[in-house]
Amino acid sequence: MKSLSIIAACVFCFILGTLTPPKRVHAQSDTSKPTYYMISFMKTRPGQNPMKMERDLWKPIQADRVANGDIDSWTIMQPVFFGPHSYDYITVMTSTSMQKLTSTNYVPAMEKAWGTDKTKYKANFERTMNSRDQIGNELWVSVDGVSRPVK
Repeated sequence: MKSLSIIAACVFCFILGTLTPPKRVHAQSDTSKPTYYMISFMKTRPGQNPMKMERDLWKPIQADRVANGDIDSWTIMQPVFFGPHSYDYITVMTSTSMQKLTSTNYVPAMEKAWGTDKTKYKANFERTMNSRDQIGNELWVSVDGVSRPVK
């Protein structure tokens, strides 16, 4: 008798679960606006702090590009658990337009962040090159997925 009541309770819960409409689930089925991801793979040079360099030099430039609509986002990511890769971190730029993602003019954003002094440009690029090596780039596109709706 006890096993019969457990089975009945399970069936009742299953029926209630299937009849209740989901409220916080959103299927991303609009493939007409794919998201493109430009992923740059970085290898840290010994004794350097590339995260500080990325934040100090490149984050203001990327923030300006986001504000201008050139890209949708820019992110620095470090692996938590990872396999035998030749990189230490990645930077990821996203956009719903491949043209904007691949043909952005950096000069206005760099002038806004760094000024127009060519000596400062050279110093900032040297600091970048001394902090890390960019060992590769990949362009990815989302083809399908699910996500929470934007509130």
